[in-house]
Amino acid sequence: MSSNLFENPEGSRSNTPSISDTNKEIHRDEDDMEIDALAGASDIELSSDESDYATREPFFLGSDSDDEWVEDDADEDYDFLDAVREAGNFRSRKPKKSAKSSFLKRSMRRTKNDDPEIHHLLALGNKAFVDKDWEGSLEIFREVIRKDNKNFAAYKTSGEIYRELGMLNECCNYWFLAATMNSADGEFWGTVGHLSAELGHTEQAIECYTRAIGASNNKDMKAILARAKLYKEQKRWGRALEGFQKVHLANPTNTKIIKELASIYVEQKRVNDAIKLYMDILDQNINPDAANKHATPKFTWSELNILSELCATSHSYRLGIKVLKLSSRWIQGRLEETWWDEVDDDSEFDARRFLGMDKRPYSEQLAAKEKPYEIPIDIRFKLGTLRLGLGDKDEALRHFEFLKTEENVLDLYWEAGVLLESNGYYEDALTYLVKYEEEESEGEMENEAQLISLLGKCYQEVGEYQKAAAAYEIIIHSMPDDIDTKLALAEVLYHIGEIEASQQLLKEVANQAKKSGEVIEGEEKTQNEGATQGDNAIIQNHIIQRARKTKLSDEEKIELENNAKRKVLEKYHRMQRLEAAIIKGDSVAITAWIQLASQLVEMFMSVRSFFPRDKNRIFKGIVFYRRKKQMGIDEKMARIYNLHEGINTDDSQARSVLTSKKDYRGLDYNIWFTIFVQYALSLAKFEGNLEYAVQITDVATDVSVFVQDKNKEMILKMLRLMFGIAQKDVNATVMTYVRFFLSANQFSPFIYKFFMCCFSSGIEAWETFSNYNHQKFFLRQLKAFDSILTYQKHITGMATLTADVKSIKTKREHAELLYVYANLLGGSRSYVSSIVYLNRAYKHYNRDPMICLVLGLAHVHRSMQRLSSNRHIQLLQGVSYILEYTKHRSLDASPYELQEINYNLGRLFHMLGLTTLAVNSYNKVFALHDSIEDEDFNLSMEAAYNLSLIYNINGNSNLARDITEKYLVV
Repeated sequence: MSSNLFENPEGSRSNTPSISDTNKEIHRDEDDMEIDALAGASDIELSSDESDYATREPFFLGSDSDDEWVEDDADEDYDFLDAVREAGNFRSRKPKKSAKSSFLKRSMRRTKNDDPEIHHLLALGNKAFVDKDWEGSLEIFREVIRKDNKNFAAYKTSGEIYRELGMLNECCNYWFLAATMNSADGEFWGTVGHLSAELGHTEQAIECYTRAIGASNNKDMKAILARAKLYKEQKRWGRALEGFQKVHLANPTNTKIIKELASIYVEQKRVNDAIKLYMDILDQNINPDAANKHATPKFTWSELNILSELCATSHSYRLGIKVLKLSSRWIQGRLEETWWDEVDDDSEFDARRFLGMDKRPYSEQLAAKEKPYEIPIDIRFKLGTLRLGLGDKDEALRHFEFLKTEENVLDLYWEAGVLLESNGYYEDALTYLVKYEEEESEGEMENEAQLISLLGKCYQEVGEYQKAAAAYEIIIHSMPDDIDTKLALAEVLYHIGEIEASQQLLKEVANQAKKSGEVIEGEEKTQNEGATQGDNAIIQNHIIQRARKTKLSDEEKIELENNAKRKVLEKYHRMQRLEAAIIKGDSVAITAWIQLASQLVEMFMSVRSFFPRDKNRIFKGIVFYRRKKQMGIDEKMARIYNLHEGINTDDSQARSVLTSKKDYRGLDYNIWFTIFVQYALSLAKFEGNLEYAVQITDVATDVSVFVQDKNKEMILKMLRLMFGIAQKDVNATVMTYVRFFLSANQFSPFIYKFFMCCFSSGIEAWETFSNYNHQKFFLRQLKAFDSILTYQKHITGMATLTADVKSIKTKREHAELLYVYANLLGGSRSYVSSIVYLNRAYKHYNRDPMICLVLGLAHVHRSMQRLSSNRHIQLLQGVSYILEYTKHRSLDASPYELQEINYNLGRLFHMLGLTTLAVNSYNKVFALHDSIEDEDFNLSMEAAYNLSLIYNINGNSNLARDITEKYLVV
């Protein structure tokens, strides 16, 4: 969110820290800690500025001053009355020995040394120190330490020498040892802690501050605050919060401590607690009578700025607007203007204010004109941000327009551009991003790479491809491994006509994604266990092991989801722009579209809620959690893209239920279904990857929101059947899925014709077509139709009636059903049964050429069987039916149909041994050769092969060779 979270709109905007700032920097200056205020509020005597290690005078301990620094607290317990009692021979009160005094005395007894030699060495060391003979002094004090390793003065003064030499690490270590010799000196512990923190010895600094706090009996607020900031630096939020809360209780009016508390709450994902913290302050300011006994900090524009930002962070946009309006009125002294709550816009803060008060009483209008209504630019920007969060673009842009009238608000220009771009308002975002770029071009921009990336996206979305390409090229120059930018540049280059460059980029992206996929599959994360700044300290810093998975707050989940939604919509719009070029067959556009679709499909497949065990269960929302599955190279590539963009949902952290039942991440489920289907078709048609296309189709078949729609389910099964035919998997896939369409569309003439088209030529297709299961199925269907056509009653062995037959009133046979069943019988050489059913069809459809042809062939084949009773009559009957076929087929026939007729006649005569008639028919096929434009339907090759066999058998090899060279040689 905004980087100016804790800014004071009325003061200097650049000097006001934010929550993010407090996470990066630890301020230990006494001005920031306001120690004087703390001491005054808590009645605790805090150390003065003399505690700073750089300003303290060196401490010397000579032979005659060993006990000068020891306090005897017991003497303070005696007073004048005790002396009188003792003089009067009365029993006097026994002095109570304090724990602090006893501890201090015991500590001194451990360090006290009456050895004259030690005293003499200390005196020599002190003299050398005064003379600035650092090496000599150090040597003397080392000798003291060798003789008395608990001598406080030796350690303390040695530290002072190292400080003078600029060797602060050694100084810190000696002082730490000195402090351990005198544990009761909390002030000195604080000094050592301050120096340790400055040197980066965080763990040691925390230990020193802890000792200082203990020595002061938990009353040293300066040490508590410093330690809390160090805990915050280490991201130990619980301990940091405890320290800041203690300091806050000591001085509840310190706004800087309140900011620290709010920042800790935000880091702990307790944004609501941070909001409540400031809401309580606001309530105590507005209603001082209801305030508690403690002093209350003043609620100003700065606090309102923070509170508004917290509301925006938690996506409490309506609450934020309500609180902002109420607080602004209170600060401006117009709390009584409650009528503005009934207005849906923010007109009370601009020139529209006076138009909206026309209906108010004149006295109220007069009073309102004398009161201020303008709000600081930071507060206005926050109001625009909250409005944008509610989707009120017009009102948000009205607030952002005020930035153009202000100076030194470039950071707000940046934030406005980022917000508008993230919400999809690219043209409006360009206004502020371009302004920011123009103003910051003279100096160095910290977010230059992000700015160029945003400009590239916005230019691409508004169609300014030349500018978008220039922006993307700058990014790739500095970040050559940025996959998504390369994809975007490839698309932009295509739009501006640089096809070859676009193709080259797509190849680079594919190779890079493959390599990245191999790395990620075997990658193991390792932690850096190298040296840290704290290695030179007595208490070294250690790496705090954090849990790899932290629970996301609701606000973070929403933020991640919004980011993913924005990226999904971006990709979908890019796919839409490529559709026109795909229709024209442009290979670059097709490749780019497939790569974009692969990312969306991979992301959709990672949502487990779309794949329930029970497909009939009504879809109630989306729950994210990990879905383990084997991935192909295309899926790995798509996963890499998503990981680079942060929209991968395969994460157990993101467990949340989304309530939308109509769309997912901005796209309707109908659109998602279209993407799946088009992606599968594109893989099969343009890349020839039928296997992966089948996998995508099978995945889509398992998606609950797809299969619960019967139309979508039908399309997916049709797609699967189509891929099965292309793979020539007739025995399993084709047979399975064609049966589904037959069952779902009972008695449909179109489906029966479709069934016949699903089996291509070949022995395997023929065996599958004439399978006994098919014969049994169609017989049951035929009996079911007979039950409603003739008998009007149930027939044993009939299929269940699933079609709506109540409105059917017909006395005609079902020609397509009879035709299919007769062909199935004919395929298994049951010609007699086939003739029976074909005669039923011929009775009502005797002008149908196909029924005549198949009926004639059934008679001809039956005449050739051994058990035929009258072969010649049956053959004559078959030929007569075939001649009827010729007659009916010839009516308004095209060259294709005429060639078919002649080839069938030639094949018939050839089969019967009437080669002269066959040769005549085959020659008629050749005569139509030049009239056939589609070679897939040209029967000249088949006729030439059959005719060459006739010539060779009859000994005319020359004619056979001529026919072969003319029609059969490529």
